[in-house]
Amino acid sequence: MPNDTNPAPVTEMGLRSLKLRPGVALQTQGTAPGAAKFEAQFLAAIEGKGVMVGPHGSTGGKSPLKAGDEVTVQGFTGQHAFSFTAQVIQTFEVPFAYALLVYPKVVKARLVRRSMRMKTSLPAKLALPGGSSFIDATLIDVSPFGAMVHAPTTVGAIGDLVNLAVGIDFEGEAVNLEIPAALCHSHKAEAGDGVHVGMSFKTVSQRDKLILHYLAQQSTEQA
Repeated sequence: MPNDTNPAPVTEMGLRSLKLRPGVALQTQGTAPGAAKFEAQFLAAIEGKGVMVGPHGSTGGKSPLKAGDEVTVQGFTGQHAFSFTAQVIQTFEVPFAYALLVYPKVVKARLVRRSMRMKTSLPAKLALPGGSSFIDATLIDVSPFGAMVHAPTTVGAIGDLVNLAVGIDFEGEAVNLEIPAALCHSHKAEAGDGVHVGMSFKTVSQRDKLILHYLAQQSTEQA
């Protein structure tokens, strides 16, 4: 099975298998050399008929795409990174701006995560590599296989082992989780100070797996 640290191979699959939801962020780019990239969003699709793509975060204006353009579309579902190439059938401005693309026969996709990461916001602590000290952090998304935290500073190098400690309310009972994890990536937070640190869980007990599934499900229902 692929995980957050060992990339899975690229495979071909049907667009429908991705189970895209309206609003998923996309990037479109013409296939001609030097073509500009445009931020977009998935709106809807009818299998075998077409794919509706609109400007990102906008319900008005004009689509930057033109009828007859050949474009490459890229996106991320939360589990799969995917791309496909399609021709623009037509563009519309009423009742809102969007472009209708030819429905792709296949989509190239790579499984990035075995499970969807669900957004949350919980206080956490990270035992730094070597276990000599702790830093306060915030758990910002989680799945049974990994998590991301917001930390005030860089935690360690990619591949370093840390210990994630977080307390949750498990069906009315306060429960403390302590999970060993390997650092996968770290980047500066888009807003404010600090960094976002991604990690892949290592040995997880059956009890902790159950609680992580519960936490992810609770985050989904609240969203």
